[in-house]
Amino acid sequence: MTIRSKNGYYTLKLCIMGDGGVGKTTLVERLTTGKFNPTTMMTIGIDFSLITHEFILETGETILMDITIWDLGGEDRFRFMLPSYLIGADGGLLLYDVNRFTSAMSLPSWVKMWRENSKPRTPLYLIGTKIDLVTESLFSMVENNLYNLKAELGIKDHFLLSSKNNFLVGQLINIIANDMLTIKLQRIELTEHQTVQDTP
Repeated sequence: MTIRSKNGYYTLKLCIMGDGGVGKTTLVERLTTGKFNPTTMMTIGIDFSLITHEFILETGETILMDITIWDLGGEDRFRFMLPSYLIGADGGLLLYDVNRFTSAMSLPSWVKMWRENSKPRTPLYLIGTKIDLVTESLFSMVENNLYNLKAELGIKDHFLLSSKNNFLVGQLINIIANDMLTIKLQRIELTEHQTVQDTP
């Protein structure tokens, strides 16, 4: 397979987007170290991490994936440099802080940037972060806000999660990794099929 890296793993690119302070770097830290770091620093421009993810197919076969995680700085002064880093992405996570609804105001511009620089059908998930800070009485309102945002933005998949208590983080990476690999394999199969058809 052409998407295998030199060490024999499948290699996928995941971009994490959203305004500053919504929890992008904290999520990356949870994914890469399994720990919660309450003192993460603001990302200056772009930060890059790597995780190896194990995925078990329905056939029982185990696939290992190197997932390169691109943490895109959310400050306005870095926004001009971000589109080029979205090119070649296999998946994206668009984050906003459910406790700070102003962080959702720029979501349309992030979606526009994503769609202008990623291939069609590349999976994008809308992620509401810091759910651990939401009281039980407000949870249904937060869910409704997420569903409304998802509909407005035309995004199919969504999660509410907490990097602090690791709520649904594992499920998120499992599902997005599966989606990324599935779409990439379909594209490779289509390309190989077209190449065979075009061969005299």
